[in-house]
Amino acid sequence: MTESTAEPMQTMILPSVNDAGQSLLAVITKQTFDINDGGCLERAERDAPLREADEYYGEGDPETCSVRYEADLAPFKIGTDVIVIGSAHAPDGKAIRQLEVAVDVGTQRKLIRVFGDRHCRFREGGVPEFSAPEPFVKLPIQYERAYGGVDRISEPGLEFPYPRNHVGKGFVCKNTRETIEGLALPNLEDPADLLTPERLCLESVGSWNQMPLPQGLGWFQKTWYPRCSFVGAVPGFVGPDEVMKEEQLGLVPRQQISLARQFKLPSFDVRFNSGASIGLSFAPMRGDEVLTLHHMTPDRMLIIRLPNQSPTLTLDIGDGPQPLPPVLHTVCVRVEDRQVDLVWRGAIAKEDRHWITKLENLEASAT
Repeated sequence: MTESTAEPMQTMILPSVNDAGQSLLAVITKQTFDINDGGCLERAERDAPLREADEYYGEGDPETCSVRYEADLAPFKIGTDVIVIGSAHAPDGKAIRQLEVAVDVGTQRKLIRVFGDRHCRFREGGVPEFSAPEPFVKLPIQYERAYGGVDRISEPGLEFPYPRNHVGKGFVCKNTRETIEGLALPNLEDPADLLTPERLCLESVGSWNQMPLPQGLGWFQKTWYPRCSFVGAVPGFVGPDEVMKEEQLGLVPRQQISLARQFKLPSFDVRFNSGASIGLSFAPMRGDEVLTLHHMTPDRMLIIRLPNQSPTLTLDIGDGPQPLPPVLHTVCVRVEDRQVDLVWRGAIAKEDRHWITKLENLEASAT
């Protein structure tokens, strides 16, 4: 690992609130590192720019495409998001019908079963039939390939998007020839909660909560449940006493649906700012952890040792530069680029909700 050049880094100053309800000014900065052949990180010649807007895959339409890179300008996160942008690779470059991709962060693992392309066949009077997966050598890990999508056929006049993933595959309500024949199935699944022919079709739109959680390693979109619920957008077609899968995993408050419909939840929860895929949000990381990627490179395994090289952040609000303890917001591994981006926050927080409006001088630095 090379030493930091200590040159000034890009910064952004953002107002917000923290999870204690305090008003704060946050300084955001980004470091970029190259992944060398041994998995150690070396500071890149240039840091990637702070992203000020979300960037989408494909044609860039948020209605039909998932987020490739989310904006870096979240002023406060309760933990660290680990984002992995890449593809599944068949071992030794030999085509395979399925394999398991994993991301280890320390001792914790996120596991996804990856299938080659599959589709449904309609069977009159019976459950649908799944085709065998087609062989693949490389398959992108994107939410377009996870469980989800929009059923535009089952209910005339009603387009029903799967609340957890609007752009995926395999979501269908009714078992009819029109809905089933040729239906594309997800490539990315949870090995412990696989989609089966018997559970493919919803008995009613109100049973969508029982369907699989979409699997990915990248950014989980702001408009999907449960993330959207932290700004008050609770999905419909679910009973007020329904126990959500996310509730069982501790991702949302207990009795969330009932409380939201009684207007007993805040209109904004700072958990909205956390956008990692399920299983990849962590308590604040130190920046010296080891990440291990399985079957995301042609050589089967990539071990990445984070650099233990936090930036020095200061903020001058009129009485001289104050040092800010750095907090790691995001670890973004761009596998194909062989780079890792680390987004950091430093902040000053106060109980007084109006102190920010009284400031006449603001100057931040990061090295």
